[in-house]
Amino acid sequence: MPKPTHEDALLMLQLAQWGAVSGLAEATNWMWSDQFIVDFAEFTKKYPTGSNEARYANQICGYYETLGTLYKHGLLNEDLLFDWLAVPLVWNRIKGFALGVRQTVGEPRLYENFEAMANAQVAYQNRPTRRSTRVKPRKA
Repeated sequence: MPKPTHEDALLMLQLAQWGAVSGLAEATNWMWSDQFIVDFAEFTKKYPTGSNEARYANQICGYYETLGTLYKHGLLNEDLLFDWLAVPLVWNRIKGFALGVRQTVGEPRLYENFEAMANAQVAYQNRPTRRSTRVKPRKA
């Protein structure tokens, strides 16, 4: 993949801004809290459709599905995207919800780009030729 450009950086910042203004931070904070339930059946008992918590989970999945769709079509720079977000961590936390909704509505494509992007990041991190993204300390 080519080196990220200023245009790539601007798109990343616009996506980050969209997440911020849409309340994604609040939803994500809740997802990482002890209040979040990873099992779909238990989740839906405690947080039925229409609840704020169900809205939070859908918001997170929707945001990442959008990013995944852009990524799938080559519209996001992979190096920049995977340096910015830890997609597999988010997917692994919320996949019980995402897969449960997918099965409930009977739509196998639901959140498929989110899932594929998480898998792609795992593969990306395991590439032997990948550049290190660690920040090297400055010498005094």
